[in-house]
Amino acid sequence: MQDEPILPRPDQNMNQEEKELPEVLDGKRYRAIDRERNKWYLSVSEVEGRPVEVFASTAFDRDHELQSRISNLTTITRLISLILRHIFINETLTLEKCLKQIKRSSRQKNDLPDMLYGVLNRYSDMSRDDINRDMKRSA
Repeated sequence: MQDEPILPRPDQNMNQEEKELPEVLDGKRYRAIDRERNKWYLSVSEVEGRPVEVFASTAFDRDHELQSRISNLTTITRLISLILRHIFINETLTLEKCLKQIKRSSRQKNDLPDMLYGVLNRYSDMSRDDINRDMKRSA
């Protein structure tokens, strides 16, 4: 069995050079209600009609019980946005960019994004050969 890429190739119809996001983007906002009856606002920013960023917010951002869920949600939306930019505007996807987004998602020490950053940051200085060797040892 051969390894397959986990991300689709960038859209072949798009220009293959990497684009920068403009300062102002078009977007759409959707309202949704979760299983606990909380209202959420899901926003999708677009470039040429293609999604490049997603955001989620709720009126309960100040509720302390939701803080850890919100930091996890922020991590998810930041990483999805990074993947969307890779797919639709050919932005290079790197571990360093992933780490930056995870670190920015953390709201307090030892929340899930902070812990993920601490673990994954160990790999940022490793060469690809070192990472592959570690993965084979743990398999």
